[in-house]
Amino acid sequence: MRLDPTGIDPHDHALARRCSVGDIPTRAAATFADRTAVTDDTGWWTFAELESVSNRVAHGLAGLGLEPEEPVALLSTNCREFVATYFGSAKAGMVALPVNLLSGLENIAHALTDSGTRILVVHGALAELALGAVGAIPAIRFVVVIGGLPDGLTPAPDGPTVLSFDDLLAGDDTNPDTVIADRQIVQCLYSSGTTSRPKGVLTSHLAVTVAALGNSAVFGMAWGARGSVTVCPLPLFHTAGLNGVLIPSVTMGATIHLLPGFDPVGYADTVARVRATHLVGLPLMLEALADGTDRGLDLSSIQMLLYAMAPMSEAMRTRLSAALPDATIVLGSGMSECTPATVMQWPELNADKADSWGYPTPFAENRISEPGGAELMPTGQDGEIVYRGPTVMEGYWNNPDANAEVFAGGRMHSGDLGRIDAEGVVWFSDRVKDIVKSGGENVSSLHVERVLLDHPHVAEVACIGRPDPTWGEQVVVVVVPAVDAPPEADLIDSILRFGAAHLTSSQRPRGVVVTDAIPRTATGKIRKVELRSMG
Repeated sequence: MRLDPTGIDPHDHALARRCSVGDIPTRAAATFADRTAVTDDTGWWTFAELESVSNRVAHGLAGLGLEPEEPVALLSTNCREFVATYFGSAKAGMVALPVNLLSGLENIAHALTDSGTRILVVHGALAELALGAVGAIPAIRFVVVIGGLPDGLTPAPDGPTVLSFDDLLAGDDTNPDTVIADRQIVQCLYSSGTTSRPKGVLTSHLAVTVAALGNSAVFGMAWGARGSVTVCPLPLFHTAGLNGVLIPSVTMGATIHLLPGFDPVGYADTVARVRATHLVGLPLMLEALADGTDRGLDLSSIQMLLYAMAPMSEAMRTRLSAALPDATIVLGSGMSECTPATVMQWPELNADKADSWGYPTPFAENRISEPGGAELMPTGQDGEIVYRGPTVMEGYWNNPDANAEVFAGGRMHSGDLGRIDAEGVVWFSDRVKDIVKSGGENVSSLHVERVLLDHPHVAEVACIGRPDPTWGEQVVVVVVPAVDAPPEADLIDSILRFGAAHLTSSQRPRGVVVTDAIPRTATGKIRKVELRSMG
């Protein structure tokens, strides 16, 4: 039976059924008003205070003449004002656009220009940099400075209007009655750009809400009298920190302690001091916890450790398990385009599946298709991992060609190669664009890297393809030498001989580039686009 809505006021009907990310702190404040919601290095807010400040930001943004579905750019380290601006933008029906601070000036300018941003909310520590850059982006009309302008910094008279964050907070502190469609855009995150110029990933209110509920459920966060506690050194401009930690925490009434960056000792000390229960981080971050137990810290409060964005060695996992025997250690995988996580590897998996990504989450259907095509592959056969579900993005900003490609066949193409076995476990093999095609063979860069990491004088390695007129591409590796490595010429010769002994003819490296550091994104992903210029 279909509902006849003719007797319902359309505005009232839309508000009553609203799925808005901006309502997440509203609901949390109604239940956990006096509980600490978020802390940073300057103070803390309760859930009632987070809701009040976010509401005032929403009204303040609208008061500047900004329109619904307009981007609100955030250029800031982790802080409470970042959180309030994100939720305030959502409440106003605008699009929160956290800018990747570590993507480089060119990519930062690209994000602000490509999105047509008219307002930039910037941390005071970055104000001088921002004011120097916005002159080249004429669309920006307002710069809002968190903490106010530093002493001695004067904005250009012909530049954008400069306001303090407090200027946004002068208005109403009630949750706005903004009509928001389920699939209306709430956030734009520019991708890491490991293989090309970053693309703006557009994600809806529905996708972010479902991901927050799903991630908090599979993460085992508590809802009730004893809330969960987390510490977040991950940058909120990245989906792992934003959609994997912050929004699930606020959804479940958990307390989140924001750190402006990662310091191993400070991180472990904070986890011990606040009695954290649930933590998400890179393996390197979580290893600091094992170091903390060696220093005598009591970390027995930890219930769940989720690592992502980089592999964890078996030695590190064994050490963490010994240091924190009561904590569950889980691998989470996903991508900004699917509001992660899409796959989680639980400890109960058989030991022979330890190198897999694990099982799909309840809100993401994982399948394998012909790379770039619509045909689905049989169980156990390699192909491209594709997704379908409510957390899939709406598309890329200003990029119709990429949108047509990524949604081919009615599923979202990830660009990841892998397979799904008979038990439903997902296995990752490589990125589509990281496959080196040499002499008619598909060479997995990941496999080459894993083999060469066993070389005694290689600390880090990344594999790329170099164009070759005879073979199509040849395998080239970029390596960071270990501290006891021999001179460069001897090291290169040793790596070439090691590769010849342990890899097939098409897989073995034909060139070696030695460098002090492999370029990475803010979350540790290798920037292959820069490596190719080195190779």
